[in-house]
Amino acid sequence: MPREYPAKILLYGEHTVLRSGRGLAVPYPGLSLRWSRSTPDEQLLRFCDYLKIAIPEDVLETGLLEDHLLADWRLTGNIPTGYGLGSSGAVCAAIWSRFATDKGKALSTEDLRNMLARMEQHFHGQSSGTDPLICYLKQPVLLGGGQAPSTTKLPANWDEGFFLLDTGIERKASDFIRSFTFRYDSDAGFAQAINKEWTTNADAAIDALLAGNRKALWEFTARIAEFQIRKFPDFIPAHLHGKWTGKGYLLKLCGAGGGGMMLGLGTDRKLVEEQLGKVHWI
Repeated sequence: MPREYPAKILLYGEHTVLRSGRGLAVPYPGLSLRWSRSTPDEQLLRFCDYLKIAIPEDVLETGLLEDHLLADWRLTGNIPTGYGLGSSGAVCAAIWSRFATDKGKALSTEDLRNMLARMEQHFHGQSSGTDPLICYLKQPVLLGGGQAPSTTKLPANWDEGFFLLDTGIERKASDFIRSFTFRYDSDAGFAQAINKEWTTNADAAIDALLAGNRKALWEFTARIAEFQIRKFPDFIPAHLHGKWTGKGYLLKLCGAGGGGMMLGLGTDRKLVEEQLGKVHWI
């Protein structure tokens, strides 16, 4: 079972995709999971017990999965948990890829996403199915905006200048999602500011990236970065407040915030690393 199942990065649309905005997520093969033979994985065995109840066996061969797990197959890799990189999504993708039946693999994209959401609920209690879908398809996916998730093509060299900055802090995404939705839903003025200064610029950044317009991409990313540090400083680790923007780079949330990875956009690799230290270039 040599295939690898990548992490995912939400480039734009963090939080706002939950409130009618669009999002753009991509697979990140720099971090991945793969099947290997080692000691039994008790967590995967418990997940298998859940799947036997939650997922019909005519779409997922849970009995075969259990046999493999008892024969010491497990998932290994380097996707950190609590970092917003889709670690549980990669687990679901790896299991679906190996153990889905022909009927399961013939599901439409939307039905597949719903099935993967049911799988991932074991880890989060609630899931959109988007993370495992991206890890399974290994393609960029457009999200939200009133439309079902759909794969998309990105221009050549779209990833130029993008990087991940490790905050060194594991966090629970649900805490920050809950905080955002409460503030958005309870304060009309705050929601209006989000729509005007975050959602609009995130949507425009997605359009700029798809069109290959790097000047516009930088401009809209800068607006998002400025808004986030001004309105959501509690979502940004304190040690990054003074480094949120620098000479030739910008930082923004990557996922829910609070820790994990931050997403950066820079104009010069050497200059970025002189200011921020080692980063993960996408």
